[in-house]
Amino acid sequence: MRNILICAMMALAQAAAAAGTGCVYDLRGDVSLRQPGGDWQKARKGSPVEEGTGLRTGAGAWCELLFKDGTFIKLEEGSEAAALTLKADAESRVFDFSFLKGKALWMAAKVKKALSKFTVRTPAAVCAVRGTDFSIQVSTSGEALVGLFDGKVALTNDGGEKELLAGGEAEGAPGSLAVQARLSRLMQAEQRRYAKVKGRVERLRARLAAREDFIDDYMNRQRKALDDMDSRRAGKLKGRR
Repeated sequence: MRNILICAMMALAQAAAAAGTGCVYDLRGDVSLRQPGGDWQKARKGSPVEEGTGLRTGAGAWCELLFKDGTFIKLEEGSEAAALTLKADAESRVFDFSFLKGKALWMAAKVKKALSKFTVRTPAAVCAVRGTDFSIQVSTSGEALVGLFDGKVALTNDGGEKELLAGGEAEGAPGSLAVQARLSRLMQAEQRRYAKVKGRVERLRARLAAREDFIDDYMNRQRKALDDMDSRRAGKLKGRR
């Protein structure tokens, strides 16, 4: 009986972890991925993004991430991020990311759960998200600029805590935090980028809602395509000998 209970608990823990996983849905250029305890490797479509996964994009590169709850993230060139915590089950969702540098669009899926925490940590401030679409830019010196397009964000650093509302912008640096009610021209341009992506993300979320295995199936198809390509390449090399 005890063994059965332990197995059931392990199965539940694995299911909860799986619910928080995602994948590299699309990418272009030099994109690297590092799994926990591993080395940086070339990322590919369908590469799993799990708790502890790190990602970075090179010059002219970008990378889109899609998670099972419908969360969508697009990392632009010169960005580096990591998934610190990815936990989701029937009652809760706890997503915690580190964003060290670069520019990224974050579209946190709205979920109806008793506990929902979605956090993005930058060198300058911690962003606590409430079902929100926003852009973050982090400079090489660590300053962060946040433009909010939908929802609310609570920002915290040594300079205090402030709430950012849709259509507003925040600038954070060590020891300081400033919020304004309007988007700068820079963030207005990011908002236009967001508007072009929004419809596509909504369609992806509809697919996720209709098919629980949507991401797993996508990852399997991409893995099979890669295996087939490697097999054909190996066959051609063998034929040349």
